[in-house]
Amino acid sequence: MKFAVIGHPIDHSLSPHMHHANFKSLNLDYGYEALNIPPAHFEHIRDIISDKALDGFNVTIPHKERIIEYLDEMSDEARAIGAVNTVKIENGKWIGYNTDGTGFVKGLQAKYGDLTDAHILILGAGGASKGIAYALSQVTDKPISVANRSMSRFKDWQLDIQSYSLQDVASIAHQFDIIINTTPVGMHQSQESVMSFEQLKPDVLVCDIIYIPFQTAFLKEAAEKECATYNGLDMFIYQGAESFKIWTGLDSDIMTMRNAVIKKLNPTTT
Repeated sequence: MKFAVIGHPIDHSLSPHMHHANFKSLNLDYGYEALNIPPAHFEHIRDIISDKALDGFNVTIPHKERIIEYLDEMSDEARAIGAVNTVKIENGKWIGYNTDGTGFVKGLQAKYGDLTDAHILILGAGGASKGIAYALSQVTDKPISVANRSMSRFKDWQLDIQSYSLQDVASIAHQFDIIINTTPVGMHQSQESVMSFEQLKPDVLVCDIIYIPFQTAFLKEAAEKECATYNGLDMFIYQGAESFKIWTGLDSDIMTMRNAVIKKLNPTTT
């Protein structure tokens, strides 16, 4: 079987490395490559994928929403989120899924435990935020809160959430057990932070879906306030494992995938 990840740019993607490690561990002679597809060329996506004879592919920035018009079917989750990161090709049909939210929640449950009674705040209202909010809504009895700079971003949300402006976060932060940053703030070694940590509960878990750098400025500041922290590495791994299961019906070797990514991020790791 052959798979790929499509995006632009895509050279930085660790997905091929992670999936190849999983294939090797499971003794599967499968392939996985990264395909750089500029937005200007996206109208040819059907031909590009057909030429590669793929059985499925992942979708990353900036194509997670645009891919929808090329699909034959979508899962209920992907439709509710309005974004797709996994496509299965079955008998010529393209079926879209979203494993980002499920991937994050599986990792979060492993870190935090039962989420049924957790009060959760998500920072940012983009595609990743939608996916995580949807997946969390399946495992918690509490309403999900989402804060964003622009309130107009919530117009296309079909999920039942409590929406806030990021400017108001400082006054409500003390209410939450888990705070999740889904904004790009903190990427590429940026020292910018997205909120103040002055009013947090002492046992709050502060999360960031970014894992490069391994500790963003957001998580570093949280750690300095003695908060527990959690980055996006497990989300990346579990979303890949969920994609693999959709394509093949098989479970992944999570530990091997995780070790492969960590070693790639830090080649001195043994």
